[in-house]
Amino acid sequence: MRGFFNAHCHLELGFLRGVIPPGLPFADWLREVVRHKRTARREDSAAAVAAGLFELRESGTQALLDIDSLGTAPGPLRAVQMPAISFTEMIALDPAGAGSALAYARKRQEFEGPLAPGQAFGLSPHAPYTTTPDLIRAAVAAAHETGQFLCIHAAETPEETELLVHGTGPLHAFLHDMKALPDNWQPPGMRPIAILHACGALGPRTLLAHANDIDDGEVNLLAETGTRVVVCPGTHVYFQRGPFPLERLVEAGVSVYLGTDSLASNESLSMAREVELATGLAPGLSPAVIVGLADARRARDFGLEV
Repeated sequence: MRGFFNAHCHLELGFLRGVIPPGLPFADWLREVVRHKRTARREDSAAAVAAGLFELRESGTQALLDIDSLGTAPGPLRAVQMPAISFTEMIALDPAGAGSALAYARKRQEFEGPLAPGQAFGLSPHAPYTTTPDLIRAAVAAAHETGQFLCIHAAETPEETELLVHGTGPLHAFLHDMKALPDNWQPPGMRPIAILHACGALGPRTLLAHANDIDDGEVNLLAETGTRVVVCPGTHVYFQRGPFPLERLVEAGVSVYLGTDSLASNESLSMAREVELATGLAPGLSPAVIVGLADARRARDFGLEV
C-alpha cells in the first residue's frame, strides 16, 4: 500500500483537540463546538490546520478531503501542496438565505484564489438539518456548473432523523436555542436521504459523511445512484454510537471511504488508527477490504492524483 486517503476531515477544528470530553450527547457536543468556534481566534484555527496537515503527512496520509467553514484551511493547504479538495461549508435554515449562502461561499473561493496544483475547491451544504432544500438544490446546480464535488453530512444520528421527520428532539432544542430556526419553520417530514434524493443531490459527485441512521431501502438507493459515503470510525467510537454501517454499505456495493472527522471528536488524525478501529467495528469484512477503503489511490475517484 502506498499511503492513505483521508476522505473526511475538519482540520480547522484542531484547536479543540481534547477540549470537549467524550460521552456528551451529540446536540450537547454541537453546543460546545459552536461556543468555541464563536470565540476562536483565526490564527489559532490556521495554526491547527497547519499542525493537522503535518500530522497527516507524518502518519502516511497522501490525499485529503477537508471541510472549511472558517476560511482558515486554504492557505495552509496551498503551502503543503498535498492533493486535496477544500469543501466550503454553507449553513442556512431560512429559505430566503439560500442564494446569499451560496453566493458567499463562491465569493470566498474567489477571494482565497487558486489552490496549489492538484488541489480543488468543493461545496458543502452542511447537512439536511442545517440547510434548506433550496440551498441544497442551488448547491447541486452550482457544483454541476463548476465541476465541483459536493460533501454533505447526512443521517449521522437518530436525532437528526427525528428533527427532520417530526420537528422534535434535542437537535430541535439546540437549533431553537441558537436562534437558527425561522419563526415559521416546519419539519420537512422526510428522512435525510429522502430529502437529498428529492433535491437531486444523490449521485457519484456527492460524498455523504457518516450515513449511520439508514435503512435497507436507503442503502440500496445510495448504491443505485452511485452516491459515495465516508464513514469515520474514530468519531463513531467517541460518541459510542450504535451499529456501524460499514458492512451494510460495502455489501450493497456503495463506494465507501474512511475519514478521521475532526479532532473535536477524535483523538488522532492517523488513518492507520481508523483502519484498526474499522476492523473491530466491522468484523464481517476482511482486514484487506478495510485497508483498501483507505488506500491513497482511491483519491482518484475525486480527481486527485497521488
